[in-house]
Amino acid sequence: MSNKMNRRAFLGMTAAGAAGVVLGDLLGKANSGFSGDSEQASAATVNETLDFYGVHQTGIVTPQQNCVNVAAFDVTTDNVNELRELFRKWTDMAASLMAGKPLAIEPQPLEFPPTDTGEQMGLQTGKLSLTFGVGATLFEKDGADRFGLRSRKPAGLTEMPIFHKDSLEDQLTHGDIIVQACSDDPMVCFHAIRNLAKEARGVAHLRWQQTGQLGVKSEGTKRNLFGFKDGTANPALQDETFMNKNVWVDASDGVPWLTGGTYMVLRRIQMRIETWDQQTYAQQEGIIGRQKVSGAPMDGRKEADVPNYAEDAQGKVTPLDSHIRLSNPRTGENSERERILRRGYNFMETLDSVGRMNAGLLFVCYNRNIQTQFEAIQKRLTNPKMPDQMLAYTETKGGGYFAVLPGVTAKGGYLGQALFG
Repeated sequence: MSNKMNRRAFLGMTAAGAAGVVLGDLLGKANSGFSGDSEQASAATVNETLDFYGVHQTGIVTPQQNCVNVAAFDVTTDNVNELRELFRKWTDMAASLMAGKPLAIEPQPLEFPPTDTGEQMGLQTGKLSLTFGVGATLFEKDGADRFGLRSRKPAGLTEMPIFHKDSLEDQLTHGDIIVQACSDDPMVCFHAIRNLAKEARGVAHLRWQQTGQLGVKSEGTKRNLFGFKDGTANPALQDETFMNKNVWVDASDGVPWLTGGTYMVLRRIQMRIETWDQQTYAQQEGIIGRQKVSGAPMDGRKEADVPNYAEDAQGKVTPLDSHIRLSNPRTGENSERERILRRGYNFMETLDSVGRMNAGLLFVCYNRNIQTQFEAIQKRLTNPKMPDQMLAYTETKGGGYFAVLPGVTAKGGYLGQALFG
């Protein structure tokens, strides 16, 4: 009996091993677009580190990493010197974190908590970028000039208003400071936010936090959870002319200390996945205004084709209330002035309070002027007279507006140095 069992076990293991070889071969063929050389190149890419120092902060025109962890902080101190010192410390920490260096070089006393929490040890940085910004309430809150900075608040930096169909929740919205950590490794993102929050204790504390991710090893434009390509019309990251016109703040904008910075808009958009999944293929394409597989406009053949909103091969016209048509009507110079740089991520969390999938899009965009760019677009999308069809399947619950600080050009400087003056 024992011999029979052993023989069966041996045969079972042999079969399993053969199946593994076959499966591995099939998977290899399915991924044949990735050669051994490209796999090695991919590994090398993971090991890359980004330089913290520069005229602009990283994480804006940086090629998008696969993971994000965004955290908003409320400042608890009323001492401007403590706030300034926090930004000094965060500057040094950010430079070390992005370089993949430990936050404490010398041995730590055993009777004190460790300076670096350590969960990232042994991991590559995954091209970690850190981006810091400030909200309107850092300058003024409840009518009070909190740190003597009220006169330096940009006129266009307000708290994010409630647009039509929004359901903003206070614990998911606004904040005095925002920090965006992006990396190809979610552990690296978490480690960065965790240690920055630990250093802020007594000066600022976390208000809300949101993680997100994109597909790994996918080529071309990434897809959102509705299954459509998201970011097709985004400008090329190397297009300096566009960035100077539509993203970077300069001295002519009337906020000298923000020169080299930009404005960040964050919106936590919950998608009604279950409702969306009941719509027909044709209905979904009509709601978005693009073909689902190729990403091409309804009247085009390729993703990069510019929509003319003309009749397609079947005589159908892109609906006037489709997302693509309302977000960018393609009306020449006006539409070009409104264009933004998007950098969104998908989020997938536990079920919500009524048992629906708590999933959606962390919409992130950068623009030079919130009112003439993001808000101009958003007001079209949320116009009650003809709202974006997609609003029936989404609900924005959080986010905020933030002024992204200029970069630190050299070691010895610090984030917000021009603001604090």
